[in-house]
Amino acid sequence: MGYRKYRRCRSAAVSRIKDDDSIRYSDELIEEIRISNDIVDVVSEYVRLEKKGKNYFGLCPFHREKTPSFSVEAGKQIFYCFGCGRGGNVFHFISLAERLDFTEAVRLLADRAKIQLPESEDPREKKKARIKQQIQDINLIAARFFYEALKSKQGEAATAYLKKRGISDSTARKFGLGYSNDGWDDLYNHLKSHGISEEAMLDSGLVLKGSSGNLYDRFKGRLMFPIFDVRGNVIAFGGRVLDDSLPKYMNSPETALYNKRKHLYALNFAKNHIEGSLIIVEGYLDVISLYQSGIHNVVASLGTALTESQGRLLKKYANEVIIAYDADTAGQAATMRGLELLTDTGCSVRVLSLPEGTDPDDYIKRNGADRFRKLVDNALPLVEYKIKTIKTEHDLSKTKEKIKFLNKAADVLAKVDNAMEREMYIKRLSREYEISEEAILSEVLRRVRPSARQIRRITKVAEPAGKTNSTAAGLKEKIIHGERFVLSLLCVDNSIYNVVKEHFKIGKFIWEENNRIAKILYKRIEEGYGVSPPELMNTVSSDESGIFARILNEECHCDDNEKAILGKIRDIELLKAEMRRDQIIDLLKNKSRLTDDEVDKLESELRELIQEIKRIKEMPEYKMEGRG
Repeated sequence: MGYRKYRRCRSAAVSRIKDDDSIRYSDELIEEIRISNDIVDVVSEYVRLEKKGKNYFGLCPFHREKTPSFSVEAGKQIFYCFGCGRGGNVFHFISLAERLDFTEAVRLLADRAKIQLPESEDPREKKKARIKQQIQDINLIAARFFYEALKSKQGEAATAYLKKRGISDSTARKFGLGYSNDGWDDLYNHLKSHGISEEAMLDSGLVLKGSSGNLYDRFKGRLMFPIFDVRGNVIAFGGRVLDDSLPKYMNSPETALYNKRKHLYALNFAKNHIEGSLIIVEGYLDVISLYQSGIHNVVASLGTALTESQGRLLKKYANEVIIAYDADTAGQAATMRGLELLTDTGCSVRVLSLPEGTDPDDYIKRNGADRFRKLVDNALPLVEYKIKTIKTEHDLSKTKEKIKFLNKAADVLAKVDNAMEREMYIKRLSREYEISEEAILSEVLRRVRPSARQIRRITKVAEPAGKTNSTAAGLKEKIIHGERFVLSLLCVDNSIYNVVKEHFKIGKFIWEENNRIAKILYKRIEEGYGVSPPELMNTVSSDESGIFARILNEECHCDDNEKAILGKIRDIELLKAEMRRDQIIDLLKNKSRLTDDEVDKLESELRELIQEIKRIKEMPEYKMEGRG
């Protein structure tokens, strides 16, 4: 069946772990899942790998490159890119490749390895999970039913409509488009034949109960658009009439599975083609038409009003969002609301300007993909779009209106944090409207009322950092790196555990994150489980996985691991002593702030540190007494 080919398989779809917060997976289960998913096999599904020596190399899937710098080490079950610095184990790879959080990646890989994950023991959670799974199953049956109906005699009008709109058969299949028959209970009877209960049908929102108590189909005589979550599960539907009757569009109601505020149409397709930016449009057909024309980084907002959840979702997947709403009044109003929301969530935003009376679907059909890409390239930055919009609201030939416009422009510029960007727009307004830069800047600054906290922060940042502080920061970073090396080598060779624990007791790492990691590793070794490099990766944050992967890839290839660890301990002790020495010297520069007793104690400690540094430097290589 065409729809099956399009949908691939149900088992590839995993529900979002955030909806199952009561479920926690044990370390043993996570390790079983990792072991069952060889990293070379998993990465090979995304990257063409070539073996060179003991490692595999390919083009990095996370940044553009022409020469392969992406490495997979089968022995340690880790990956690392020498170009962009990303790295980790198989969970980190899937998290990056599929843009999932760690627990979602665990569920996807468990599904891949056919490992059953435990369900919550909470009866309410079990019921919730059962209902959601039922709705998902019903939606898949319905999507296939609609798809087959589109190809039937009853669906000829819908097929003709798609042809008129320029949508090819392959594109219709790609998006799983279908048709809801004009009968009152065609889908109801089809679901009933699959053994679906009436209660479950009502839960799905696809079937309604009339005043007489009879059940009937929500959608009838409409072109059907399955709505997918980011993993490709059918979670809801949209239906469009084929004539001028109203409502033009009808959507599934919110269910236990579907919340329109938390999803974006076609993100399941767009997430693999983002390349730094996402284009957001209003309608299903806008997305489909752009996708068919080769513009794949496009999604729709399932309504003109963007929500905070959608903003966070966009931020998760793209560095930049380009809004391409219809060029009508409602579209412009929705654009402005969307701009405010997206900037509040931290997105970089630009606005694509369409000719009046057109939408993205119209434009690309008349002008082609290349012209649309030029519109994308010329999309206006947020500030420029806001000022341009305000300008259209005033008759600038009148002095009073001109003053109103400039005051509103000053309101916009007052929210710009970047001083260079603000100055650039002030210069432009000054030139265009013959107002001095000083006058505009004065109005902007009058609107900026920094709080006491902001003033303290600005003052603190403005204080010059001394050379000693800079040196101390550099020494601290070297110590933290040394600690990471120690933890990494420990996972390569558990036999050095006693040496490591003697010199690095829990709480003695200067980086708190390293203390947390060490506590987990020590516990597993003491309980007899042992630890390995990919297990280390399970304990580190996504921000640090690349750092540890690089250390494992480049530094943990020692001929004598015990000798290497003793040498690193010596280096770290020396760095700690030097850092403390520099801190004391810095304190003694301001003796007037210290009591005589404090000065004496610091000078005494300084003398001891100087002797300690000398002693460490004179030691025979890799031999020293532990300091605990």
